[in-house]
Amino acid sequence: MSDTVIVALVSAGASVLTAVTALLLSYRGFASLDARMLALENRVHQGLTDLTGSVNELDKRLIKVEIKLGIQP
Repeated sequence: MSDTVIVALVSAGASVLTAVTALLLSYRGFASLDARMLALENRVHQGLTDLTGSVNELDKRLIKVEIKLGIQP
């Protein structure tokens, strides 16, 4: 093989290696982002579940107060 062919192969190989490395790093970045978004989604879900329970408890207590005061719930 001539020198120009070897230089062309090395250049092409470097380009391919750069592209593959970029894809792998992007994949890792998106996987990390996905994990963080899932954790945030779980926290929001838990917060909404807690809030719903608190609202239901307050509603029950308000009904008891209305009954004691003779107000129609």
